[in-house]
Amino acid sequence: MFFLWHWHVTVNNWNYNAALGFDLAQILLISPKLGAGENKIAFGANSILGMSYQKDRLSWKTGLNIIFSVQKLGRSEKPFQKTLDEIRLTSLANYSFSKKSKFGYALDFYLLTQLTPTFEGNYLSHYNSILNHPISKFFSPTTIVISPGISYKPDNHFSAILSPLSYKTIIVTDDSIAMLSNTEKTQSLHGTPFGGTDRDAFFDKWNVKPSGSTKDGILYAKNSLQFGTTLKLFYQNKFLKDNSGKERISITSSLTLFSDYLNKPQNIDVEWLTNTDFFIYKGLSISIGALVFYDYDVLVQKNKDKDINTGVNGYESTGRGLSFTQTLLIKYNFLF
Repeated sequence: MFFLWHWHVTVNNWNYNAALGFDLAQILLISPKLGAGENKIAFGANSILGMSYQKDRLSWKTGLNIIFSVQKLGRSEKPFQKTLDEIRLTSLANYSFSKKSKFGYALDFYLLTQLTPTFEGNYLSHYNSILNHPISKFFSPTTIVISPGISYKPDNHFSAILSPLSYKTIIVTDDSIAMLSNTEKTQSLHGTPFGGTDRDAFFDKWNVKPSGSTKDGILYAKNSLQFGTTLKLFYQNKFLKDNSGKERISITSSLTLFSDYLNKPQNIDVEWLTNTDFFIYKGLSISIGALVFYDYDVLVQKNKDKDINTGVNGYESTGRGLSFTQTLLIKYNFLF
């Protein structure tokens, strides 16, 4: 749970907003009774920066969201363990066909990476694992999507962007991370090209040259090349007016679908992000966020047989599947 401070200001045709929130939880037990629990300390921060421009037929909106939180349970020698670590940068420019047209030219940009290194078990440092190097870190991996296309906005609630010429890449700048794979050594952990020992066959399959090979001689690349269609759908609305005429519930939702022409276009990548705000009193509100993610090339952590003999972070294997993230925030808004 985060307590979030929000600031917003409008200057001429520009709108600026910023938000900063903190999360803190602490429990100390000294010689506790059996079954009473264990020590806990958790803290985090959530920052949001955004700006938008609107004049005549041109509009542009960009936003940066950084969220980071960690926790430590039990013995003091255990390092902190991550609960969230994400950097998300989005930018969308749109130019309408005419002043009254619902259609326009659009250019959408998306970047997703993380802030600090993560070790096996989601720890901030090496602990109880055969790996002594991180499994991910800043720009390893990073997902970048650039989508020029056509926009459609029939009203103030719904809009869509279709890009039939969308470029997507997953970049892993660190070699030791790029060569990490699943247990069967058939796929990289983060969705970059991986497999085989023939360089020509590797290029024919992935359209990129291999960056190196593992100790077993299996080839890998530090970036992927994906080219296909992106469809983005946006929805926002407010509901449930009170006696003063102000709406008490606000919903914003975005759904992104991507199909890669070059490799298995039938496998659709999905990112569905929804935020629901419940306004309680004046500037105080509760916000519930949900993220559904699926990428055929990106592995997620799983506990396949659902037994108690799991790995260091509660998951014993990796595989393809849906990933779900939920957050709860308490906000207090300041408007200027």
